[in-house]
Amino acid sequence: MRRLTPVLVALAACTAASDPDTSVDPRDGVAEGAQALEGTREGHGVLRLLNDGESATFVFLDDVVALDRRAAAHLVEHRDGLDGRFGTDDDDLFETIAEVDGVSWVGPAALERLAAFARSNDYVPGDDDLHGTFDGVSFTWAEAEAVLAYVNEAAPEALREASVPSRAVTSIVEARPIDSVATLADLYWVGPRTLEHLQAAVAGPVGGEDCARSDECAEGLSCVGRAPGLGLGKCQDTRSPEGAYASCDADAACAEGLVCIAQTVYGEGYCAAAWMRDTFEVGGVASIPGVEMDEPMAFPFWVYGQASVPEDILLEVDLAHDDPSSLWIGLQPPTGQEAVTVWDGATATEPFPGRFVDRRIYRDDMVNGEWALLVRNVGGRGEGELRGFALTVSSRWD
Repeated sequence: MRRLTPVLVALAACTAASDPDTSVDPRDGVAEGAQALEGTREGHGVLRLLNDGESATFVFLDDVVALDRRAAAHLVEHRDGLDGRFGTDDDDLFETIAEVDGVSWVGPAALERLAAFARSNDYVPGDDDLHGTFDGVSFTWAEAEAVLAYVNEAAPEALREASVPSRAVTSIVEARPIDSVATLADLYWVGPRTLEHLQAAVAGPVGGEDCARSDECAEGLSCVGRAPGLGLGKCQDTRSPEGAYASCDADAACAEGLVCIAQTVYGEGYCAAAWMRDTFEVGGVASIPGVEMDEPMAFPFWVYGQASVPEDILLEVDLAHDDPSSLWIGLQPPTGQEAVTVWDGATATEPFPGRFVDRRIYRDDMVNGEWALLVRNVGGRGEGELRGFALTVSSRWD
């Protein structure tokens, strides 16, 4: 810690009489407190707080954060430079907690108060906030913490299984404990590819892969939504995520990894795991002849990997036809229920919309299975093409 200059000693003497804390410059134990904060989210929050020169004035640090006024004065003096004004060329922003610790009258109590204030006033970064970019590889705070824990604790065999090269494994093991991603990235033989492999090792299974049995899925995932007749489901994490079932009106209202579903059913949606909504597309061109049809043309497709029963059912149809008023279009669910009408040209009063929201398919019957789009030229008028269609479904557990 730097020594007090004669001028600052005089300042401290003048202010001590009016300051509640008239103790001597607190040096004992400061290094230990600073070390505990260095490189952590709370430490980053302290740096953000102190470097916010528009808000973190002497009065703010003294009155609101409730620091010893001598610590507040010296912190602002250090940051603002010789001209005493923030935002000029001689500013010296804080880059490390050790630098904060080096300011006169900053002791364990000041660091603790700064950390507590940063925690309760949104200065501390969240899981998905950017921690930094190292060798071109960006890390969120959650990724950085997980990778550091992994490289400090994983056995060399586990690191090699994570595709970390043997020379990088040796470098990592010899450097333990590794205190930051910056330190990790600076190690010999640790480059961008190794950092990416380490990120992948701590990310956990993503899910979404086709499966026939749960033992085909990565640890923590289950094979869900196996469609009868197809035999395939998808590997998914079926645990209820934090924030599930919260009310919502858009995906943005839900937490990370969640989507807003069931708005078309109830008017107000709720948040669900993102895998509980999927889109199933069918491409290609099918001609629709200009003759009366007794039976509709059927275009079957599979829905699988969902929960057990449907919520939202949205159909988009890419259709070019001379006279859509001659057509009937239906959607056949895998429930045994009769096909529901999504378009009846004979009774339609608006142009063919191309997008349909269905509310008549049973919401308490299965969602996974073989569906079919049905198209029938009832009036026999006009010709056209079905260029493709897509069904977006969301689902829940019954």
